[in-house]
Amino acid sequence: MTRLAVGFGRAFPKSWLLPIGALTVVLGIAASGWLSRSIVADFIAWWPVWLGIAVVAYLFRERKFGMFRAAGLAPLVALVVVGLFTWGHLSGWTVMPSASHRLVGPEADGFASADMNVHVDGVIEVEGGGQFLYLVEPVMRGGRIGIPVAAEQVIADSISIELEPPADPGLYSFAGWDLELSSTSRWTLTLEGAVDADLSSLDVDQLTLAGSGAVVLGQADEATGVSVDGMFHIVVPEGEEARVIGLASVPASWSLDGLGAISPTHGEGWVITVAPEAVVTVSERSEPG
Repeated sequence: MTRLAVGFGRAFPKSWLLPIGALTVVLGIAASGWLSRSIVADFIAWWPVWLGIAVVAYLFRERKFGMFRAAGLAPLVALVVVGLFTWGHLSGWTVMPSASHRLVGPEADGFASADMNVHVDGVIEVEGGGQFLYLVEPVMRGGRIGIPVAAEQVIADSISIELEPPADPGLYSFAGWDLELSSTSRWTLTLEGAVDADLSSLDVDQLTLAGSGAVVLGQADEATGVSVDGMFHIVVPEGEEARVIGLASVPASWSLDGLGAISPTHGEGWVITVAPEAVVTVSERSEPG
């Protein structure tokens, strides 16, 4: 027998408090900033599902399925759907309106070099790969950062890209940006924010970092500058030529010199210049193989 909620009238089954409570909690988390407010748009966009559950629950309220009554099953279905849609939102399901908010750059072919400037008061995640020169997707957590617009300037086979956040993102605000960059171009990158970047598959010509975070570097075929201002952990391949100019925590195998520190493998490679107030840790990783 389906029990009734005290204070809601005899027509309101207490079991409906479960999905209503779950939905209230999810929306409360979004309002507090832990989830993106775009989840509200996702739930609204799927109003036919909520209406369908309500209609079925009403029409079949006296129907029994085996030992269970529809009036008791419908709230459980609604609870599962709330959880499923929340997971779909966080996973970036393409059927969710929030997943359609992304920035797609031009095809990578034809650009030998690219210069990208990214300044945002939020998360910047970077990795290599993909068919486009760049692809920007939201980091599906709470925040005030909207999907950027790109100001591009093309000269021959070179392109300069400035990513700018919108002044008013509305409901579609996120924790930051997830960038996928083409591995076929040579990149000059300026990243300022909470950076989490794996650049090991990218051809980097120059790198400027500000803010905080962690960056994984790949091979450097020639002297390649990395300017660092902030609090960063930088990872270089084991055996890669690298040196630090300024103060930084380095592996025990590195030697100190008058400018900073140098890796055991001497030669042209990463040249990491540390700003006076920066806190930088450099470590090595073993290459797979």
